[in-house]
Amino acid sequence: MRSDQPDYYELLGVERTAEPEEITRAYRRAMRAVHPDASGTSGLFRLVKTAYDTLKDPASRAAYDARGRTAPPEPPRSRPEPDPAPEPGPGPRQGQGQQNGARQEGARSGGPSGTPPPGPSFTKPQAPAPASALRVRPRFGSHWIRVAAVAVWAVAFLAAVYVLWPAGLPIGFLLLLAFPLVAMPLIALESTLRSLSWLWAVCVLTFAGGAALAAAETEGGAFWTLCGVLLGLAVGGAGLAAAPYLVRKGRELDRLIAPDSLEYQVFNVPGAGLDGNLSRQVVARESAAGLERLARLDGVRIVHALMAPQPSGRAPHYVEHVVLRGDRLAVVMARRWPAGTYAWTSKGALTTIGRPFPGGDTGIGAAVKEIRKVVPRRVRVRGFVAVLPDDPAPSSRVRFPEPEYGDLLAGDLEQVRERIADWLGQGAPVVDRRVLAALLPHLRRP
Repeated sequence: MRSDQPDYYELLGVERTAEPEEITRAYRRAMRAVHPDASGTSGLFRLVKTAYDTLKDPASRAAYDARGRTAPPEPPRSRPEPDPAPEPGPGPRQGQGQQNGARQEGARSGGPSGTPPPGPSFTKPQAPAPASALRVRPRFGSHWIRVAAVAVWAVAFLAAVYVLWPAGLPIGFLLLLAFPLVAMPLIALESTLRSLSWLWAVCVLTFAGGAALAAAETEGGAFWTLCGVLLGLAVGGAGLAAAPYLVRKGRELDRLIAPDSLEYQVFNVPGAGLDGNLSRQVVARESAAGLERLARLDGVRIVHALMAPQPSGRAPHYVEHVVLRGDRLAVVMARRWPAGTYAWTSKGALTTIGRPFPGGDTGIGAAVKEIRKVVPRRVRVRGFVAVLPDDPAPSSRVRFPEPEYGDLLAGDLEQVRERIADWLGQGAPVVDRRVLAALLPHLRRP
């Protein structure tokens, strides 16, 4: 097998230990993304089809692994070499960059567009983090601690029910309470069983029947004590039913945001995905140079080049930079405009001398709104428009008499950097891995 051939597992975005049904689901997602009718290419379409035909059959899959794909070399993750930002140069033909952006992202990340790849897809490190104690939330492997706590809770309340069990009721009826505690996690583990609502109904009714029998045989003050213990046991049962889900999500987060990926503060290449638009690439790189000074703050992570998600039928908005720290996230768009006085309109666009101008509607409000939908709810998101003057003379500056409009703020690059630093400084110096994981599918690849 030639070494330049793509890895079929990476192409479909699955692990090498993936089950056949996982491969089938990944294949269907990939085909929707690379189909020629969906702005894909016929070559990539055929390649995905070949990968699926090879991996779906056990015999051909085993032969494929035996031909040298059993232990492919992994890309360096612990300390990859920084990729320098590309110099401005001629891009692809006009209009081709936007059409190829989505499928380039999918092909280079090892999976279909919009599908998280099997590793940190944003590992384009530009600046190593200082060698200091890093506070990460949630901690790596913390899902096992939560599951263990739920199991201890359930066992403790089951033991309390055993102690309070009414003497007039055979102890064998306690199995009506213990059976659902064991059955529900097993049901949740198997994907084919999770969708069967009648299995969940049997577990709930069995538990409710056992609890009703125990309560009916209890009298006096012990009745309310037993009811409280049964309620605590029910909460533990619900936690055990959710335990497989917590483990799946925790393992996926640990895989996407690995410890080595947090050894850097700045990720991705400024202006990535702006092929064919040299002027915006230059603006993105100039603004990145100014904003990366924020990396001096503990816990700050800066990610360049995202495409904010938008509802179907609307063009997505390109976001030059995202700066996050703790539960705060700053969405930054960069523009180069002539010197003058600018003001916000009631619709979140910018005008000069009271008149709209081309490019004044940056879409920052819509980008902030859509990014709020993909990050955890407790994360506070604000939008910033950093304006670079088109004249390098010191007297040529943009002015914003009222720079703020709700959660949006505009100003020159220095003003925006200072306001972001003040706002982020009010939060805790923590890196939230869930926020980074939520941004992964929306990165643009260089």
